[in-house]
Amino acid sequence: MRSVYLALLLLMVIPGTHGAENGITGLGSDFIAAELQRTRSDPDSTVSVSIAAPRDYVFDFLTTRLDEYADGAAALRFDHADSAITGRLSRGSLRITTMDSGETLAQRFLLFTAPAEFAYHTNMELSTLSVPLKYSITRYLLSEINNENTELSVTVSYQASNRLFAFIVRRAFNSALRRDFERAANIIAEKYKNESTE
Repeated sequence: MRSVYLALLLLMVIPGTHGAENGITGLGSDFIAAELQRTRSDPDSTVSVSIAAPRDYVFDFLTTRLDEYADGAAALRFDHADSAITGRLSRGSLRITTMDSGETLAQRFLLFTAPAEFAYHTNMELSTLSVPLKYSITRYLLSEINNENTELSVTVSYQASNRLFAFIVRRAFNSALRRDFERAANIIAEKYKNESTE
């Protein structure tokens, strides 16, 4: 399975048994908030990479151009019906990625503080892919090194759907996470270099 495609699959939320509240389907808002906090205090996986591009550019690329750096992603669209800012990408917006296979990922933004931080979960009731995870919350923190360089930290909290998968999921997740974001960092840096000289 292609590396970035695997990481995307592993960075998903599969609905649990909690009630739907505030546009978060399948998981209760208190549970989501606790797991979002855990991405800061006690994540299951973490990776940091340096990207040779300004922080504003990196933030925009990561949030709005997923189809340009994720292997297997064919198209991207947004639904801002539940956005905190009417008609614009913000907390509550839904990002829907169509893969080459025609399957979709529907990711709901939980945090959106440009250009410093964002977080999301994947709404599996709106997605057509499934993975052996009970849930997953992913947070991105972007720090400015200087005007032309950004440090990206990605932290994830998740739980495998059953204990038999836990070890396999953890190994695959940790292995793919660094490889995938190092690849993404190279793509973003190259795109920035090309676009800034046009």
